[in-house]
Amino acid sequence: MRLLFTAICVLAFAKAYSQQPISQDSTVVTIEKPNPVDAVKTFFKNFHAQDTVALKEMILPEIMLTSMSIKGEQRMINKTKIDGFLKGIASIPDSIPFEERLIEISYSNDTQVATVSTTYEFYFNNLLSHIGTNKFTLFFIDDKWVIVGIADTRIYGS
Repeated sequence: MRLLFTAICVLAFAKAYSQQPISQDSTVVTIEKPNPVDAVKTFFKNFHAQDTVALKEMILPEIMLTSMSIKGEQRMINKTKIDGFLKGIASIPDSIPFEERLIEISYSNDTQVATVSTTYEFYFNNLLSHIGTNKFTLFFIDDKWVIVGIADTRIYGS
């Protein structure tokens, strides 16, 4: 008898809960994640404007800029703390034009990490100084891409 009573109760509750109204006004919102290439383009916009405050906000404070300078057969590796890099940018006099012209940009990313690669030509005082490749590593933190690593090559003519 108890078994029959339990079965009837289960069926009654199941039928009662199965007829609950379904909300029809729910909305699915898809938020587009920014492209990591845009973060790198913004980096260069701030770089050319010598806006070290904006640059500092885009970069993880502990990173090092690792560069390989190539002059003929000679190769030299240089590591610079990001603060030293920013001081160097700020120290360029306004009277001296400089531009890092991005030639090609490619990237690879998943939902949380991206790499952006650019080839470039660097002009200082309107003269070609060197060419090379930049490699940026970015993490998606707090709804934006943050630069967590920078490496580049600097190839000087003979």
